[in-house]
Amino acid sequence: MSKIRVKDIIGAEVRSRIPIAALKEAIARDGCYDIDMAEVTFISRSFADELYNLQLDHPNVQFINAQGNVKKMMEVVWKGRKKKRVRPQADVKTVDMTSIEDFSNFLLSI
Repeated sequence: MSKIRVKDIIGAEVRSRIPIAALKEAIARDGCYDIDMAEVTFISRSFADELYNLQLDHPNVQFINAQGNVKKMMEVVWKGRKKKRVRPQADVKTVDMTSIEDFSNFLLSI
C-alpha cells in the first residue's frame, strides 16, 4: 500500500476543492493508497466533499491520521452525504418589478 501525504502535495491548509486535482494525479486507478492527513490543520467543507467523492471513485483509498478540526470536518461532511436531504416545501410569492422605482418601493416596504 502506497502512502500519499496531503501536506507534501497540497499544504497544511486546504481552502477550496480545486487542489483535489493534484491529489488525483498522484493516485493510479488500480493502486491501494493511504492518504495521510497528518499535519494538515484545515480543510474546507468543499474539499472534504471532494475527499468523499475520491473515496467513492477509488475504493482502495483510505484516509489516515486526520486529527482535530480536519477529522471533524470530514466526519460532518461524510455523515451529511450518507443521509437523504429533506427540503420542506416553501410558500414563495413572486413580485414583478419592471423599474428601479418599483424595486426601491419594495425595499422601503420591508
